[in-house]
Amino acid sequence: MFKWDPCGLVCVAMIYFLIAYADYVILIWMLLPTFGHSIWTVIHGFVFNSLLITTLIAHTRAMTSDPGVVPISQSKVQKPPHHHNDEFSSDEDEESDEEAAFRRDHFNRPSATEWTMCTRCDSLRPPRAHHCRVCKRCIRKMDHHCPWVNNCVGEYNQKWFLQFIFYVGASSVYSLFILCLCWVYHDAYGTTGLKGPLGENIYHAKVIHSVMLAMESALFGLFVLAVSCDQLGAIFTDETAIEACQRRGRNYLSSSRRPRNSKVAMMKQVCGPGPKLLWLVPCATPQKSQPRYLRTHQQLAHFDV
Repeated sequence: MFKWDPCGLVCVAMIYFLIAYADYVILIWMLLPTFGHSIWTVIHGFVFNSLLITTLIAHTRAMTSDPGVVPISQSKVQKPPHHHNDEFSSDEDEESDEEAAFRRDHFNRPSATEWTMCTRCDSLRPPRAHHCRVCKRCIRKMDHHCPWVNNCVGEYNQKWFLQFIFYVGASSVYSLFILCLCWVYHDAYGTTGLKGPLGENIYHAKVIHSVMLAMESALFGLFVLAVSCDQLGAIFTDETAIEACQRRGRNYLSSSRRPRNSKVAMMKQVCGPGPKLLWLVPCATPQKSQPRYLRTHQQLAHFDV
């Protein structure tokens, strides 16, 4: 799923460089000159590097995982006919509560009942799938294409994207905390002090590195805070950014038709039904079973990836 998009590759390279630079400043210019080889250097260095490693793992998963690419159909198949409620009556006893809730919440939307043929990538799109001009494919429940992960954020990799922005925010906050802590305990006669053995140039270099890291942490912290609010709002309302734009443009979704599931239930649809602690761990998400009415539609067409 790796994309050779120039903008995305530049953004990914910037992320790797900024993470390496933050680790360099924290260890070389902050912790070691302030605390030396004490236990505090080990503790703060371990915590900060753990956050950075987890950030890289979540970023890699979000960048290389399938966001929900719709397979390309072998031939242009007409849109499956609309199924009436009486067609599902024979299976109501076997339908689970989750499937019934999904059908009740989503099939109230006009766009959620329509299977369409994409004229750009020649794929039969399921409900709520959209075409990405960068990836040149249709993505299931596509939210947006993010250049920072060089991939689309869709149904299957949204968890990794949430983890990535969460750990970027946590790393930014912790780096600001270490900066403040090290300047509080700054020794003017130390190795990086103004009156230290290495002179004023080292002190000025420490000041410059501190300012640069503080700006980096503040900017990325505010950025991921804004993105987190958008992502959580989209999850809790079960409405992607593209669907929100369509709703404002077409005005087809009223407030009475919004899903009534709890916020925890909506988060489970994205992060998995396991323990909530695993929501923060970049591990594999359990594969959720597809609702029966989606499987019925997919049986009407044959795909060739």
